[in-house]
Amino acid sequence: MTNDERVIAWGDELVKLHDGFRRDLANLRGRPESGDRTGGADLRTHCLTFCDALHAHHEGEDGALFPHLRTEHPELAETLDRLREEHRTVARLISRIRSLLDEGGQGVGDELDRLAEELEAHLDYEEEQLVPVLNRMATLPDDV
Repeated sequence: MTNDERVIAWGDELVKLHDGFRRDLANLRGRPESGDRTGGADLRTHCLTFCDALHAHHEGEDGALFPHLRTEHPELAETLDRLREEHRTVARLISRIRSLLDEGGQGVGDELDRLAEELEAHLDYEEEQLVPVLNRMATLPDDV
C-alpha cells in the first residue's frame, strides 16, 4: 500500500471510528440493565470504558493530528480551535458522568443524553470539516 492509499483510507477510518463511538453511546443510553438509568455495575463498566476510549481519541487529535493539520492547512485554524473547545466540553461532560457513577449513578442517564447531543454534533462537524482534507493529505503525523 502506498502512503497515498493509507491517507485516503485513513480519512474513511476516522468516520468508521466515529460511527463506533456513536453506536457505543447509543448502546449506553439504551442499556436495559440501567433500569431507571441510575447506574449499575455493568453500566458503570461500559460507560467508563467508552469514556476512556473517547478521551484517548480526543487527546490524540489534540496532541498530534490537529497540530499537524494546523501546520499543513493554516486555513483550518478556526475549525481546529472550535474542535478543541468541543473536546473540552465533552471532557467536562465525561467528568460529570464519572462523578455521578462514583456517587451511585443517579442522573447519569440525563448526562449521557447531554453527552450524546454534544458528541454527535461534534463528530458531524469534524467529519464535515476534516475528512475531505484528510482524504487529500500526502502526509500524516507519526503519532496518529
